[in-house]
Amino acid sequence: MTPPTLQDLARWLRAELGEPEPLRRDGPAGVRRLALALEPADLPPTVEADALFLHRSRRVGDGWPGLGVLTAHDGFDTHLTTGPNRRLARALGWSDVEEVMWEGRVVGLSATPPQRGWASFRAALHAELGGEDDAWPPQPPAGSLRLALMNAMNPALVGHVAGLGVRVYLTGQLRPSAVGAARERGLGVVALGHRRTEVWGLRRLARELEGAFPGLETRVYGSA
Repeated sequence: MTPPTLQDLARWLRAELGEPEPLRRDGPAGVRRLALALEPADLPPTVEADALFLHRSRRVGDGWPGLGVLTAHDGFDTHLTTGPNRRLARALGWSDVEEVMWEGRVVGLSATPPQRGWASFRAALHAELGGEDDAWPPQPPAGSLRLALMNAMNPALVGHVAGLGVRVYLTGQLRPSAVGAARERGLGVVALGHRRTEVWGLRRLARELEGAFPGLETRVYGSA
């Protein structure tokens, strides 16, 4: 089976993640083994691979000579962490998924989870993502768990999604400046963890690349 080229992988990243320049450094023509990490510090000094994928590639420098380097930053954040992450919505079985717009751009998704109770909703998040940083339930706790998965948290965004009928605010990191606004409106909050969502995205990306390119072997580093 002919392995994909670096250009094949770069085209896929452009199409799937909207990353304009995924190929950072040239390397072997064929890529049979791809190592994936969030940043160079997550990699060992020697990697048995033909190429690297790095979410944050700025500090790769001349390290790992001979290996091609692929990258995706904004596209990875948009499609594989918090914000408009339809992959996570599908993995968790969310329905009635809609984009959340703010100041002319998409900043997240609103959706309805299949779980009707707070405890089972959090259990599903933990099973998929491996935990959370912080959380509290909506008030009153009974009723719909209509949620928003957002790429930022501030008082204005909290007020905006509350006006859309959202009762649970999901994001990567809890912002103290927005806590009062969320509690005042009775919103439940789940801070999923910035790195935790990135690791989820990295693992998902590895699976999708293997599915798109049969015979490609991937290994994710720094995901423990």
